[in-house]
Amino acid sequence: MSAPMLPTTPLLVACPHCKSSVFWPTAKEVDSYETYDLTGIFDVGEMLPESLVLRLEKKAKKQKYLDVAKYEQASPQQIFEFIQGSRFDSSYELPLRLLCWQRSNDERIEGGRIELEFDEQENLQKMLLLVDQRTNSHLLLRAEIFRQLAQFDKARFMLDYDFDEEMAARAEQLMLAIERKDSLPFQFVGRDDEYDYETAWRARRYEPEDPSKFNIAELTPPVFKISNRDWWVKVLGMLCHNWALIERNDDDTATVYFFQDQGGKERPAIIDSLSFAGVREARQGLKANGFEILKTYPGPWMGCEPNGFIYDDRDSGNLVYSKFGYWSEQ
Repeated sequence: MSAPMLPTTPLLVACPHCKSSVFWPTAKEVDSYETYDLTGIFDVGEMLPESLVLRLEKKAKKQKYLDVAKYEQASPQQIFEFIQGSRFDSSYELPLRLLCWQRSNDERIEGGRIELEFDEQENLQKMLLLVDQRTNSHLLLRAEIFRQLAQFDKARFMLDYDFDEEMAARAEQLMLAIERKDSLPFQFVGRDDEYDYETAWRARRYEPEDPSKFNIAELTPPVFKISNRDWWVKVLGMLCHNWALIERNDDDTATVYFFQDQGGKERPAIIDSLSFAGVREARQGLKANGFEILKTYPGPWMGCEPNGFIYDDRDSGNLVYSKFGYWSEQ
């Protein structure tokens, strides 16, 4: 399991000698030592004598156990058999089944095995009974269980939810796999690469304005639909800003639409646009030209973003970026 935090000891491990299971909550600790020593780190000036003594004691303890074999990871089958044949507090069942699932996923990813074994299917079915639907993470968990069981319609139903920013990128990655009818486990992208998926999820969940919902037969000029409202802002000074939205096109290219401050007008107008090879290139271009994502760039401009039915005003000739030289290609 890849995790963006310090490693933790699994609930169940295997003895490095006889390979039998060791369940930590019932194991008796006979001794311990620290692998990461912070002794004296907060001392002012030279290390205090008592800190130095304590550090030497910890170093000697660590040296004592230097050659002791470390516990090994338990196999998925070993964890499953432990769950089936042991008595333990019920609060440990879900963590143990998650551990069994994670170890099975590791093996499936390494070997490319598509079909689930009987024990793996049973473990997932039992997990569905233990996972509730009251949190974002558990909704994603249920969606992933159904996906790996190849129950794609149920998995899709679990994702019919407006997930928060932290979970949106993962929901999009799961939905893409569901749309491919892919039941194999995979690793989520790293934090630095989540933005494109997060943007795609918001676009998937966003319903462009429909004038008919407001009992307006026609708007003049007509509504120009953009599939998201993930605003970018460039602060020009003197309470003056430029705004931008990135639209992913059907062929995976991207268009950036530019806006000026609304200035009391009822509707925001697109004043200019630029085309890019993809969303990533569009983001890089905006960053290079002084734009920032509004939600990560707080300031007095928050709440000043354009609002209302967008219309296309590029014919007015105010093409500040595509024609008048205010866009840098660096």
